[in-house]
Amino acid sequence: MSGLSPVCIEQSDHDILVVPAQFGLRHRGRSARRARAAFEANEFGLGAFAVGIMILMHPERFTNFKDLCVDCSGDEYAPDGGGDFSDMPYFLLGDGRLRFGTFRASDASDVFGTVSAFGSQQ
Repeated sequence: MSGLSPVCIEQSDHDILVVPAQFGLRHRGRSARRARAAFEANEFGLGAFAVGIMILMHPERFTNFKDLCVDCSGDEYAPDGGGDFSDMPYFLLGDGRLRFGTFRASDASDVFGTVSAFGSQQ
């Protein structure tokens, strides 16, 4: 286990690994592509699965249509299946429901923020 961070080693005998993360405010208003470029050395984008788990664990996060929408920069999507991974998944509250979809990674909006997590500083 020498290549694992101290957090992973400390939590290695458990079913869930807990890592520090932020729910989009840090990169609010940036395109997902720009947010990736601005990540700290130990920061990384989370994908739709991880963000979905965070939403399930914190349902209070999406209760008002004015709540910050989040993109999942840890995943990419090729809308035409041609290998141009220009889109990424997002979650937002619309019409009283949690919505899931994709949009261009290069589009920026003040109502969106990129979800990210932080690994060991080693």
